[in-house]
Amino acid sequence: MEIVSDRIDNILVILPEGRLDAFGASQLDEAAKKFIKEDDFFVVIDMEKVPYLSSGGIRTLLVTEKMLRKRGGGIHLCNVNPYPFKVLETAGFDQLLPIYSAREGAIKSCTALDMMRQAEKDWDRLPTYQKNGARFRVFELSSEEAVLKVVGDISNTLYARLEERDIFLRRFSETEYSIGLGALGESVKDCIHILGEMITIGGTMVCLPTDGNDTPDFLIPKRDTGEVVFYTGFNAALGGAFNDIIVVESESGTGLTMNDLYASIFEIMRGKRVGFKGMVSLAMRADIEGVYSSGVKISPIKEFAPENGGAIMDRDNVDRWLDFNVVPKYRGETMVSFGIGVDLMSDLSLFVKDALDALFYLHPANIGSTKIVLHNHGVVFKHLPWEDSLDLDGEIKKIVTEGEFIDMRHLLGSTAISRAIVGVLYISDIVFEEGYKR
Repeated sequence: MEIVSDRIDNILVILPEGRLDAFGASQLDEAAKKFIKEDDFFVVIDMEKVPYLSSGGIRTLLVTEKMLRKRGGGIHLCNVNPYPFKVLETAGFDQLLPIYSAREGAIKSCTALDMMRQAEKDWDRLPTYQKNGARFRVFELSSEEAVLKVVGDISNTLYARLEERDIFLRRFSETEYSIGLGALGESVKDCIHILGEMITIGGTMVCLPTDGNDTPDFLIPKRDTGEVVFYTGFNAALGGAFNDIIVVESESGTGLTMNDLYASIFEIMRGKRVGFKGMVSLAMRADIEGVYSSGVKISPIKEFAPENGGAIMDRDNVDRWLDFNVVPKYRGETMVSFGIGVDLMSDLSLFVKDALDALFYLHPANIGSTKIVLHNHGVVFKHLPWEDSLDLDGEIKKIVTEGEFIDMRHLLGSTAISRAIVGVLYISDIVFEEGYKR
């Protein structure tokens, strides 16, 4: 086996060529010890020229991963050929080791994680802002543009006119972060009568079926084969990586509301981010002060539509269709959430009005702010210890796989948190994917 190395953007890339069997594994082990320096934390192993992988090769990869993990780093694989990937998949290590289709993606991920690691060492040196009784530490991660990928039209939900032809399939691999209306089941017929609030986050899909039991259902696939799907009448999924990671700490005993969280981020970004278009998407790991929530009680399909022909949010219909929780719940527990918000004080002319109308609506219980419109869902877990970390993706995946699940709800703007790690994406466009029906 021939093994060479390269450094790209200060990330070590190791390129083995040949069979990664027991003998090749010993050679890779020696090469890794030679190439990896004391100040290397994240390493990319490019497997493009490795046609074969055995358990011995896996062992060497894991030894290297373990060594780097002790430093707070790890290895990323890329360009893994079909047979080696099958071996990793069979052994279950495709879920343990980050695998990328191209070297560029692996290097980009390593670079971002290394930036976070260095920033965590100088936590108090991050740019800090005081807004609405809270402190915001901002870590700038990426300037790449992000989009929202949408299927369905929320008006079909609001007016209860969904039919089987309006229900779409979404793969887990397409929806790392998303919210909408959905259900889990074998077929459209199996799901259409129980469609409810849903979220995908950290590799998990959680929904609140409208079956009268008020009990969320969830699925955490250990391996995404591309065949794991859910059914949805409307779904907005994130396309892109976090632009900023913001650490938020409330300095008030009552916490920071979702309304004030978004309003603060909008105010900060109007002052510092050139080209800010007025729409953000937030993913979050938070400690809860109080959850105020709502939930759809009836699947919004044409068969169940209000007899008066109005929207389910209309005054005459809302009590039958929506369940409101106006008493704060879950103080001290842990929440992960995902959502989108629009700053009505910004120039929104860069977005197509129909696109905005297909994403947002005025919720009758979302009072307290006339300057923003929000759409957020959250999943509540028993309290987990807080960790000072900027690796939000890692934190969320740890919580959803190891935490004790409690509840899932549509979050009202009055929901309050005491502190949070927030991933912010500045949305540049709304893309309606194939199959979208007007």
